[in-house]
Amino acid sequence: MKKMLAAFMATALIVGSLVGCGSSTKKETTAATAASGETTAESTAAVEGGTLKLSVTTGDGSTSDDKIPTPWYNRIMATNLMFRALFIADSDLTNPQPDLAESVEISEDSLVYTITMKEGLKWSDGEALTAEDVKWSIETALKAATVNSIYTSAFKNISDIAVDGNKITLTLSTPYAAMLDVLAQFAILPKHSLENADPLTMEADAFWTNPVTSGMYALDELNVGNYFTLKLNENYEGTAPKIKSIICYFVSDYITAAQAGNADYVFGNAADLVEALQGMPNYTTHEVDVLFYKYFLFNMKGIDGNENEAMQNIEVRKALIEAIDRATLATLYPTANVLNSGVPNSHEAYNGFEYAFDAEKAKADIAASGYDMSRTLKICYYNNDQTSIDLINTVVYYLEQAGLTVEATLSNDGTTDLFTTRAYDIGFKGKSAFSIDEWYTEYMSTDALFANVFGGTTEFDELVAELFKATDAEKRNEVLKQLQEKEQEAVYKVPAFTVGTYVFTSDKVILPEGVTFCNPLYMCDLDFANWEIAQ
Repeated sequence: MKKMLAAFMATALIVGSLVGCGSSTKKETTAATAASGETTAESTAAVEGGTLKLSVTTGDGSTSDDKIPTPWYNRIMATNLMFRALFIADSDLTNPQPDLAESVEISEDSLVYTITMKEGLKWSDGEALTAEDVKWSIETALKAATVNSIYTSAFKNISDIAVDGNKITLTLSTPYAAMLDVLAQFAILPKHSLENADPLTMEADAFWTNPVTSGMYALDELNVGNYFTLKLNENYEGTAPKIKSIICYFVSDYITAAQAGNADYVFGNAADLVEALQGMPNYTTHEVDVLFYKYFLFNMKGIDGNENEAMQNIEVRKALIEAIDRATLATLYPTANVLNSGVPNSHEAYNGFEYAFDAEKAKADIAASGYDMSRTLKICYYNNDQTSIDLINTVVYYLEQAGLTVEATLSNDGTTDLFTTRAYDIGFKGKSAFSIDEWYTEYMSTDALFANVFGGTTEFDELVAELFKATDAEKRNEVLKQLQEKEQEAVYKVPAFTVGTYVFTSDKVILPEGVTFCNPLYMCDLDFANWEIAQ
């Protein structure tokens, strides 16, 4: 009923209906069936070498079609094949094993990590890949403007980095429980190519039009606006992959790419994408256990002093959330679970608090808050898939029922518009999280992006630091409950729900036995060297 209501409201606002429908002929796997060795091809006959087709979407503003995406923000299949980390994780993004590193020793107090690099490592241009590249990469990530917060949250605890030959020693000021897991995600970049780049604008540097890489593949050709191709990296010291070439198309949406036969690997969680791909008999569905948040973000004030007066009153923020039925919004997604903090409601640390939907009370509370009803409330969002458009139009409907004048803007560059331009009151965004911890890193005063909308508040810093240090489950749950209380009191951002994520592989892909997919915006061991392309 609620899904019908959301769809009805979206249609009433002249929004297109969801694309596609499920098909009884679809093939579907879960982590269990993938682990059993099931392949995705109807035939196991492989083409010698073969070309894998990938796609990079430019529809959400996360990248542009004139360069290779930086792996320091989101790690996707193409960049995972080009850039390596010291370690590589399993499908749970834990249990890291050596990659660029050969071994690691951790002191009993968990403050000193001594990492030995493999001998003879080289970049794709033939230059030696050394511990100095690791040191430079970590130090530069702490200065970078566009970087995943899991890196800065971990690396700010490093008080000293020492290099001695092929050994690098990281000395921490305080224990950080997930340090190895984070190092298994952090791509090492070439110091000799980027040391003169400005960390604040490094993702736009010319380097990304012809990057030097460390992985199985190197750039072959970049055709601006259309695609880039990858070739085998002749300086890669590991087992050469069976797939000899890759073409990666820049696309506005994955559905069109799949229909055109230009995507052998696709991931996402929007209803239109999931229903469309599940309805195509040449794709296999892999459901992935991912913590993917969809949430509302209030533009309050930046560390630059630019304050949005309209959102300063917490009673206004509470009333706006009270006006939105998040449970109905959740029905727009194939799998979604409403939540009320960074901690899922099913988690043992969940504190039981709920943001209640009450349209009449919200209307009265907005009026009582002193909010200027003559101004236009502005919403900014960046995903251009039909599900997101339907959702935002439904949000507009709810807020208009509360007596507000509302304007929603689809951004072509979500990062810039949310965190730099900031010409909005409510932002709606997604976060594919490494863990619950990553939700809370956004509250930290050191987060370069969110300090621009939360004003660089330090009120969460101490508790978040305690969460990072906690290795005992009881202590960790205690800290999570305290963090929930603090975020629910502050109402800086409010989660709508978590959504299920799906990976789709075409019938051209033959997976090796035992492959289990992980969060597609992170790096894990997919045994890619043994992937093959079918006839």
